Amino acid sequence: MELTEQEIKALCFYEGDAEGSDPFWGDKKAYLTLNSLLYPGLRNERDRTAEGKKLNPAILEEEKYPLLAVYRNLLSAVCKDVRDYDRHTWRVERYSDFRQQQSVGRTLSFTSTSKAGFLKVFQDRIGIALLKVTIPAGVPALDFEEALPHYAKADEHEVLLPPFLRFSFKEVPLTEEEMEIRDAAGQPPRIACEATVSLPRSKEKNTLISLPFPEPGKRVYAALNKGQEPQQQDIADYLAYKAALQRILHREFDSLTAR
Repeated sequence: MELTEQEIKALCFYEGDAEGSDPFWGDKKAYLTLNSLLYPGLRNERDRTAEGKKLNPAILEEEKYPLLAVYRNLLSAVCKDVRDYDRHTWRVERYSDFRQQQSVGRTLSFTSTSKAGFLKVFQDRIGIALLKVTIPAGVPALDFEEALPHYAKADEHEVLLPPFLRFSFKEVPLTEEEMEIRDAAGQPPRIACEATVSLPRSKEKNTLISLPFPEPGKRVYAALNKGQEPQQQDIADYLAYKAALQRILHREFDSLTAR
């Protein structure tokens, strides 16, 4: 696997290996906003900010910062890591996000899993689900330890799934050890599942897509970050922006995984 300089930069940005005070490139939690943009509706943004996390309005300043280029480099990097054998990883998922992905049967965003079991660092969520993930041979998923010349979070042993994969789930009983895992409110996991990812069958139609004006999204972030309710028109415009962005990236993923 040979990554370009721009792919490595995008991966480091996503994992939080950032320095400086630039509003975009200095964001050590950029993945929060990058992934929220890939979920339908506003539930993901509401859940993250309710947990005390902040969404970054600078990420939406497309005239100043290369948001689409970062996404495209993330997708191209992840799609370069395809193995001829099955891999097995684990994830502590936000329960509400699990239910959304279960309802549509696919990964909705970039999804961090670990080769090292259920990581406590990801138990900062209110309401959690435990996922034991099988990545079959031929399905792209990027191993950070092998991909990056310098991996800032080597203790996480991260394997990154791309969005748009098919995602199937089978509920399994929680073990006594798993029941000892706690979420941010001190509660045990609500569910444990065996999950399997696979390449999608459906393709995004090749039609002209343009991104709407991003300013409403910045106002939505500002309100949610303060614990306030955004204006309804801003929400509608922001959701239109997200839908267009997701279609653009889905098409990009289709081209990268075409057989």
